[in-house]
Amino acid sequence: MRPSPLQIVKDKFGGRAKLVDQLVSSVDKAHGDENDAAVKSRLMGLSNAKLLRLHGVEQKVREKFGDRAKLITAVVDARKKAGLSVDDAFKGTLTGATKGRLLDLTRQKLADKPAKQTPEQKLAKKRGKKQRARAMTKLGKK
Repeated sequence: MRPSPLQIVKDKFGGRAKLVDQLVSSVDKAHGDENDAAVKSRLMGLSNAKLLRLHGVEQKVREKFGDRAKLITAVVDARKKAGLSVDDAFKGTLTGATKGRLLDLTRQKLADKPAKQTPEQKLAKKRGKKQRARAMTKLGKK
């Protein structure tokens, strides 16, 4: 039988307050939180399942990337490598996104930028008499 979130919190962390204390320093300040006390009061209102999920996300980010800035850099680099545009508006969107969302973006399977095709390769892909004839005239072979 699978243990409940309350049982997991008690077994792994010794209680809800200890888990919240671990999360206070690593969770981003949001919703108008100005200090650690405000973050702690907000986290104490969350369910045990949500706290466990937050802890999991924070652990993955810390292990794979180190901090939020490196996570954003990894997302931007992956998009550039795939040949997708990355402008200031997109970077602004990323800075406002949660760590969970950024982690999801790093899991995306982005293909590498396609290589440029030679005119002969483009011709080989043409199907139909008219398309091939038009491509041949552009190559100057007819």
